[in-house]
Amino acid sequence: MNTEEIYYQDTHRTEFDASVLSCIPEEKKGAFLAVLDRTAFFPEQGGQRSDLGELGGAKVLDVRTRGGIITHVLDRPLTEGSRVTGIVDWERRFDFMQQHTGEHMFSGRVHARFGYDNVGFRLSEELTQLDFSGPVSREALAEIEEEVNEAIWKDIPVTAGFPEPAVLRHLEYRSKLDLTEGVRIVEIPGIDRCACCAPHVDSTGQVGLLKIVSAMNYKGGTRLYIVCGKRALKDYGKLKESVQGISVLLSAKQEEVFDAVSALKKKDQENLSRLVRIEAELLHLQAEALPSPETARNAFLFTACPDQNVLRREVNSLMERYEGIAGVFSGTDGEGYRFVLGSRNIDLKELLPFLRSGGFKCGGGKEQVQGSTALSEADIRALFAGQNF
Repeated sequence: MNTEEIYYQDTHRTEFDASVLSCIPEEKKGAFLAVLDRTAFFPEQGGQRSDLGELGGAKVLDVRTRGGIITHVLDRPLTEGSRVTGIVDWERRFDFMQQHTGEHMFSGRVHARFGYDNVGFRLSEELTQLDFSGPVSREALAEIEEEVNEAIWKDIPVTAGFPEPAVLRHLEYRSKLDLTEGVRIVEIPGIDRCACCAPHVDSTGQVGLLKIVSAMNYKGGTRLYIVCGKRALKDYGKLKESVQGISVLLSAKQEEVFDAVSALKKKDQENLSRLVRIEAELLHLQAEALPSPETARNAFLFTACPDQNVLRREVNSLMERYEGIAGVFSGTDGEGYRFVLGSRNIDLKELLPFLRSGGFKCGGGKEQVQGSTALSEADIRALFAGQNF
């Protein structure tokens, strides 16, 4: 059953009539699978999700292609042999056309400059993901982004078609697969020529704008996410709103938000360091108030201080004074405790089974172990009080 692919004839066509060749239930999913003699719905393929819309009053949930057969996934059945009208969701179609054409332009410039291939592509409703086969610096990405936008504003024609095999053999073009016939070539003169099955805009100006949202090193190459057209406008709007909110909170001009946040972060770090010093001093004072080593073999402190380094330093100090086990527990009975235990004379590694059976999640070595427990302070003290270490 060959289906005429209207989306290749006119990417802007959103309404069409067709005959229903078949429509069967999809097992276990409560949907129906319809095959038409012609369709304007682009099926999911090549990293791009399908068009959506309506078909004969049914909602189009997905469009797939398997073995050359284009199948429409619907929320209700259609009558085999009937004539139906299909309406493609144009806002979604045009959005995807903007993103995909923008991806071609960016990938084309990366390939021209570095020779890298686009080895991964995914176009969803939120972002477009691009994976390149080699590293691209942030400076180079910014330069390419500017080049692409300059090309967008020049409104260069975008063409697509199926060259004859004799012509195709002499064409240089990007392709993930080694194809020899039935190859659809999308070309943007001076920018990119690539094998692609998806709908694209008529000219680069329709892309509007391309903006890199994020970029990272990935498997020896580069992964980035981009937004184009209306998505880029929405993304800017969200960022603008965030900056406005932050500027109000910090009583700073929008263009001074970065400096204001940097100053606030520095002050916060200074306050945190000061707080840690105070907590360390308080914990040490608590330690000084413990029973004398002459009358107590073990020493346990309970504190709200969350800093592990402070806890370890105090345990190290207590280990030098007490013959048995020194422990510092940070937390509350309601939330549980994180702890550090230490001893110069007892092999704590041998005590790990006892500690774990008593309700401690912990690990460590001969002189020091650490971990967490949901036991209360009273239960912790009772656990150790009943032992002769």
